[in-house]
Amino acid sequence: MLFFLYGEDTFRSQQKVKEIKDKYFKNDKTGSGLSIFDCEEEKAVIPQIINIINTPNLLAPKRLIIVKRIIASFSTPEQKELLDFLKTNFLKIKANQEVVVVFWEANQPKRNNALYKFLNKTQKQNFEKLTGAKLTQWVIKSLALIKADQQITREALEKLIIYCAGDSALLFSELKKLTNYSQTNSIDEKAVEVLVKARLNSNIFQVIDALGNKNKKEALNLLHEHLVAGEDPYYLMSMFIYQFRNLLKIIDFQEKGVSSEYEIAKVVHLHPFVVKKGLAQLRLFNFKQLKAIYFKLSKLDEKIKRGQLTIQLALDKFIAEL
Repeated sequence: MLFFLYGEDTFRSQQKVKEIKDKYFKNDKTGSGLSIFDCEEEKAVIPQIINIINTPNLLAPKRLIIVKRIIASFSTPEQKELLDFLKTNFLKIKANQEVVVVFWEANQPKRNNALYKFLNKTQKQNFEKLTGAKLTQWVIKSLALIKADQQITREALEKLIIYCAGDSALLFSELKKLTNYSQTNSIDEKAVEVLVKARLNSNIFQVIDALGNKNKKEALNLLHEHLVAGEDPYYLMSMFIYQFRNLLKIIDFQEKGVSSEYEIAKVVHLHPFVVKKGLAQLRLFNFKQLKAIYFKLSKLDEKIKRGQLTIQLALDKFIAEL
């Protein structure tokens, strides 16, 4: 079987990969039939991928092969060997219930890419950014996954979505915190005000201002003030990613001549407060700088998730190496 997962909302697409892995581990608790290839980190892996798909594993007849970022990391000519193999063996792979191959891309691949065109005809799922009723439904469903009997009032739900600007990773993180904080089975508006709004209005903006002014010493001092105060370092990392991603969205529209915070907020699905703060900070950065910073954050985030770097060291490295 072939699955193709991609889209801008990488948090939800990664959740889907995890769901597939969890289902696989129910049948193979040792994980001996699991193979994961991250093409951003590994090169010349296509022959290995083909060999694993082709070769039966006597110890683990059920196999799961996860291939990450092959379209983003390899050129079209480099992908050709795998594409030719998939085209030739497509029906056999599709019918094989013992082998599951998952291709995962962090964003929307180029639509004219040959491998993308082929994979897009398989069992695909495009994880677009959720808005409106779809986002509301996803939040409610996520809350039920975190704690089955936990409820949230309509007013609290609306504020939570606004404060998190529709960011699924941030929403999921805040839902877990709200659930742990709640003394009842219902999260109310006050809880969101206390736990979420206070954090979004914290001096994380000051840290970013200090970075923009090339004042690394001040940025590090402010960061460690957060940590000493008991801020979750994973939350701080998510806020850095969240804020610089927002700045990239805002600068894109600013360069197109759109300067109204309300107009930008409506298009990019951010709260006007977030856009207003972002517009003020854009005097400190240009598009090239923001893109480089966001890429660095993404790489550090990946290393943290793989256990290659501790979260606190990653935060220090992010500031010190800018």
